[in-house]
Amino acid sequence: MNTEKNILDNATNLFMQYGLKSVTMDDIAGKSGVSKKTIYQFFKDKNDIIKSSIKDHFEKHRHNILEAMNSTKTATEALIELSSCMKKQVEAINPAVLYDLQKYYPKSYQKVVEFKQEFMLDLVINMLNKGITDGTFRKEINVEILAIMRIEQVQMAFNPQIFPRDKFDFKAVNFQMFEHFVHGILTEKGRKQYNNLMNNNEI
Repeated sequence: MNTEKNILDNATNLFMQYGLKSVTMDDIAGKSGVSKKTIYQFFKDKNDIIKSSIKDHFEKHRHNILEAMNSTKTATEALIELSSCMKKQVEAINPAVLYDLQKYYPKSYQKVVEFKQEFMLDLVINMLNKGITDGTFRKEINVEILAIMRIEQVQMAFNPQIFPRDKFDFKAVNFQMFEHFVHGILTEKGRKQYNNLMNNNEI
C-alpha cells in the first residue's frame, strides 16, 4: 500500500468511527504511522483529506452496489440486495459524520446529496420500473416518489434523534420499514417470489 492510500484509508476509518470534527491531523498521523509533515506532502489540509475521503468512500459504495445488483436476476432480488447494501453503508458511518459534513463541510456534503439524488435515485427508479415490467411490482405505483421515500427511509432509520439507540434497535427499525415498503409495491407474483427469497436473506 502506498503512503497516500495508507493515510487516506486510516483517515477514513477514523472519520467513520468518530466523526469529522473530532479527528485531528495528529490522530491521522498517529493512525497512519507517519508524521504530519508526510501528510502535507499529499494533502493540503484536513479539508482536502475529508474531500478525498468522502469521494473514495462513495466510489467504493457505488462499486459494491453495482456488483451486488449485477448478481441479481429479478427486480425483487435486486430490491433485497440493494436494501442490504444501503443498510451496511449506513451502519458503517457514525451519524456525526453526516452532521459534521452538513454543518462544517458543505462542499463535501454535496457529494452525499449527489450520490443520493443521482446515482441511488436512478438505480431505485430503474429497479422499480423493471419490477413493474416483469409483473412483480404493482403498475399503479409512482416510481419516483417511492424511490425517494425508500432512500430517505434508510437514513431516517439510522437517525438517533428519531429512533434513539437506547430505545430502538437499528436492524429492527430498518427491517420494519423495509417490510412496510416492499409489501406496498408487490403483486401476488412478487409476494411469492419475495417470500422465497427472504428465507435465504437478512435485511
